[in-house]
Amino acid sequence: MKEGKIPPEELSRLLKETSRSPEIIVGADAGEDAAVVRSDKIIIITADPITFTEENIGTYTVAVNCNDIVAMGGIPKYLTTTILLPPDSNHEKLPAIFKEISLACRQAGVLWVGGHTEVTSAVTRIVISAQMVGSLFKEPTVTSGAQAGELLVMSKWAGLEATTILAREKKQVCRRLLGREGFKRVLGWLHDPGISIIREGKILKDIRITAGHDPTEGGIATGIHEIASRSGVGARIDSAKIKIREETLKLCSYFNLDPLGILSSGVFLFTTEPELAADACAKLNTGGIPAAVIGKITPVFSPWPE
Repeated sequence: MKEGKIPPEELSRLLKETSRSPEIIVGADAGEDAAVVRSDKIIIITADPITFTEENIGTYTVAVNCNDIVAMGGIPKYLTTTILLPPDSNHEKLPAIFKEISLACRQAGVLWVGGHTEVTSAVTRIVISAQMVGSLFKEPTVTSGAQAGELLVMSKWAGLEATTILAREKKQVCRRLLGREGFKRVLGWLHDPGISIIREGKILKDIRITAGHDPTEGGIATGIHEIASRSGVGARIDSAKIKIREETLKLCSYFNLDPLGILSSGVFLFTTEPELAADACAKLNTGGIPAAVIGKITPVFSPWPE
C-alpha cells in the first residue's frame, strides 16, 4: 500500500462501516477533524492500543477499550480509532479490519464515530490505537475503593486473552500441544466466553462494587496487586480458587509463562461486601459466566502472593 493517507474514494467506501445515529451530530467522514455527539451524562474516557497481534485486531480493539469503561461502572458509548498500517500491508486487510470493528461495535452497543487511518513506515505491523467514551449513571467504581473485610471476586479464568493470542500467533505449536479439538476450542474463547466484560457489567449493575479492575498486562497477579496497593490494603488469596484452564497451563508450560502474569482481558476482578459476594457469583454463574470468591481484603498491605 502507498504510504500516506488512504485515498479519499477508498476512505469513503470504508467509512460506510462506521456508525450512524441521531446521537451523532458530526460523524466519521473524509476531511472531518473530529466527531460531535449529544450527551447529558457524566462521561468516562479511556484509550488503549492493540500492538501484540494483527489477527482479529478489530475485536481486541473494541473489547479492551470497552472493558476499561465497564470496570469503572460505566456503559461504553463511542469509539474513535487510529489505524496505522505498514507500506507492505495486504490491500485486503483494511476493509476486513473495518468490517470487524463495525461488527464488534454493533455487538457491544457502541457507536464508531470517527478516527484516522494511514499507511506509514513508522510501524512494521498493523497498530490500532483507540479511544472509548462511556457514560456513567452512578458513582464511579475505582481501583482504589477496596476496604478491609471485603471479598475479592474473579470472573472467567486467568490468562484468557493471552491464550487466545498465543493460539493465533503460534498456530502450529499450539495445535500440536492442544490437539485439533483443544486448539479449536481455544480459538473460540475470543467470542465465547469472550474477552469483553460487558456482560459482567450488565449482570452486576445492582450489586455494590467497591473496587473493580480489568487485568490486562501483568495478568491476575498484577490486577490484585494494583487493587490492594491503590486501596492501601492487603489481600489474602486462596490460589486454589483462581480458575486456570488446562489449555492455558499447557501453553504456559511450553512457552515458560506464568498463567497468573499474562494478559487476562475478559476477566473482571472486583471487591464487594461479604453479604453481596455470594449473590454476585450466583448471578454471574446463572448468566453463564464462571465466577468465584478468590480472596479477602485485609487491613495491612503486604506483597502478593505471601
